[in-house]
Amino acid sequence: MITKEHTLAQIVKEYPQTIPYFNDLHFDYCCGGGIPLAEAVKDTDLNVDTVVKEVNAFIAEHENKPALEVDSIDRFKQQSVAAMLTELEATHHVTERRLMAAVEEGLNKILLVHYPHHGEALTRLHHTYAALKAELEEHFAKEEKLVFPLMREHTHPDAATLAYVQRLEEEHAGAGDLIKDIQQMTDQLTPPADACPTFKQTYRLLGELFDDVFVHIFKENAIVFPEYAEQ
Repeated sequence: MITKEHTLAQIVKEYPQTIPYFNDLHFDYCCGGGIPLAEAVKDTDLNVDTVVKEVNAFIAEHENKPALEVDSIDRFKQQSVAAMLTELEATHHVTERRLMAAVEEGLNKILLVHYPHHGEALTRLHHTYAALKAELEEHFAKEEKLVFPLMREHTHPDAATLAYVQRLEEEHAGAGDLIKDIQQMTDQLTPPADACPTFKQTYRLLGELFDDVFVHIFKENAIVFPEYAEQ
């Protein structure tokens, strides 16, 4: 039974099927997953008791209908830290690099085509997305070439490796802030009325990217890094 005192990360870790529910409410269960449900609701026009009831109803409704997220996270949690790191590199890093390239191509196209009517908004989006892409690409490189190898080598964590891990968590927060900026400036990725198919497709790909990044960061912040620190 979920209560308002449960943190978002605790809820998603135990009930991964709640990910779509929290995504719909734009609740940050990855970078901001350490806050209680009551605090997540506080700055919205939602009623905390209603949200608690809805979360529990959503869990019950989807209990016997496991989604892909449930299978993925439940299986992920059972692995060793080394295996989890390998899976992160083989799945989320690959998927997000592909999506980032596709979004970049789409943004460059719509920036040119729609500049006369949406130039200011698209320029701001293009600039912020470039910052997010650079942040994620540099973050992946640091994980793959420095921190993850150290975590595999030092199976019992030392202070230096834990400091690197903490820095990764701080970078997650930076990426999360950029995603929130993009969501806000695009009205939660709502294309304008005159959007062409490429415009709509680019926003759809941005949504796919954000959803994957959220699950990715959640796995690291709520599962991998705490598990590693306790070894």
